[in-house]
Amino acid sequence: MPVLLSRPDPRSRRPLLGSLLMVAWAALVFVNPAASAPILFPPTPEGPAEWRDESDVAPYLAAWKAQGLLRARAMQTAPTPLQQQYDVRWYDLDLTFTPATSQVSGSVRIQATVVNGPLATLDLDLLANMTIDQITVGLVPATFTRLADVVSVNLGRAYITGELIDTKVFYHGTPVAGSFGFQIANARQLIWSLSEPYGARSWWPCKDVPEDKADSVSIRYTVPTGMVTASNGTRLQATDNGTQAVTRWSERHPIATYLVSIASYPYTQTLDWYRPSPTDSMRIDFFNYPETAPVVAAVQAKVKNMIVSHAGHFGEYPFVDEKYGHAQFQFGGGMEHQTCTSLGSFSEFVVAHELGHQWWGDWVTCRDFHHIWLNEGFATYSEALWAETNGGLAAYQADLAQNKFYGAGSVWVPNDQDVARVFSSDLSYDKGSWVLHMLRHVLGDAVFFAALQQYGSTHAYSTATTEDFRAVCEAVSGRDLAKYFQQWIYGEFYPVYRSTWSWVPAAGGYDVTLTLEQRQSWQLFTMPVDVRIATAAGPRDFVLPDSLASQTFTLHVDALPSDVSIDPDNWILRQLELEVKQP
Repeated sequence: MPVLLSRPDPRSRRPLLGSLLMVAWAALVFVNPAASAPILFPPTPEGPAEWRDESDVAPYLAAWKAQGLLRARAMQTAPTPLQQQYDVRWYDLDLTFTPATSQVSGSVRIQATVVNGPLATLDLDLLANMTIDQITVGLVPATFTRLADVVSVNLGRAYITGELIDTKVFYHGTPVAGSFGFQIANARQLIWSLSEPYGARSWWPCKDVPEDKADSVSIRYTVPTGMVTASNGTRLQATDNGTQAVTRWSERHPIATYLVSIASYPYTQTLDWYRPSPTDSMRIDFFNYPETAPVVAAVQAKVKNMIVSHAGHFGEYPFVDEKYGHAQFQFGGGMEHQTCTSLGSFSEFVVAHELGHQWWGDWVTCRDFHHIWLNEGFATYSEALWAETNGGLAAYQADLAQNKFYGAGSVWVPNDQDVARVFSSDLSYDKGSWVLHMLRHVLGDAVFFAALQQYGSTHAYSTATTEDFRAVCEAVSGRDLAKYFQQWIYGEFYPVYRSTWSWVPAAGGYDVTLTLEQRQSWQLFTMPVDVRIATAAGPRDFVLPDSLASQTFTLHVDALPSDVSIDPDNWILRQLELEVKQP
């Protein structure tokens, strides 16, 4: 039996920055005067307002995301065989919004490359209630047919593999409520979209398949005078002639259709700057209701520091050549529209979560909702890293302590048609964040964060699956992580540890005999288990390579032992049975 020697106390690691700061939510959230941390979360589609710690945002965000997905499910259709034969390169939206009649009208130009020719018909997604006025192919009027929500455009000839198709759809209609809104907020007109994941087709024609990201999107929105319009990418133009306000945006990076957005309102605009280097800067644009702007200023002032924090962990902000910002709208929680998050609440940790999505959800998008934890678990983990940036490991661990989930179900979603299961705050958000927390300890900080950055670089502006993430982690670490991913992503529950220990004098100190059992009935876990032995000379730490129902280890310490702690720093999602000390 090997004798394991102690290692340095991991608690000696220096915190990253100062103390954890806390702020009140604005507009929709009110601080409880009797407590410093709990705040009143607004009602969700599932229940009433409730008091919870301000960093415990997953149940709130998940409930609103589930409602959005439930609406979008009614629009979902499987990609047609013809849609699988082409890849969209560019969209050009030129749309006019008329709140008085709740209508959108205009044109969308689509350039696409044939990837599996010949292709003589181009299938597009557009809800059947929207009226098509004309379609052109290469500036020539084209015929088309419609079957339910699919528009089939006659291209006039067969295009071979590699050829570029250039078509333009002129249309008008009333978008279906839910993925698009004409609303009144504070007695003023508001126009907003939230299209995740199949709702873009409710207000503009496209190939509404999240995994087919267009290389770029050009946007021109016309709205009534006095309205300020926020959208994706870089603002190229903003004019108002007293009748109409026209805004042009350009998103030069690949973007999923559901991340293309509009938020238009008589906003109060606030400008800030993120400075990635002493000689460079990036705009941060905030679009708030006039009544809300002063209240949320303190939270929004932290965004530039959040970007610094996230960039330090994940790599540079993916859209640093464009912008980041917020646009307020009438929806609980938030939606991570690329470069411009739409927000209904302004908790510091909601803001940190949605910013995290710019990397995990926008830069790298889960290929389908079986792997939604790659979006939501990563964004939830971003909250913990923001806490660590401000308050060190204690704040990091306190944040994650609220995310513990011991119930049934895998992090991987078996049925991606089950809305509640996809946006499960327990599994997709909270346990997903614990998968990353535990993986950090398994790999070590340097390797873990190198793997995150390599994962982003490898799948930048594209899509990924759990196996893609695992492959990167294995490549960076040089380790086989099959058991880890099988147990924690595809498996269920957690380990239950029980320890039995005794000691005897030995040369230079004492030998502690420790038997570690896994008491659960569902599956065994292969994990490095930290053990801390309290001695007369201070704590002595070990890591046990545990994988069996029962294993016995001999641990040598240099002073009289008095106690043994299993996983004292909570690096494993586990439970402990009563420790047994033998005479």
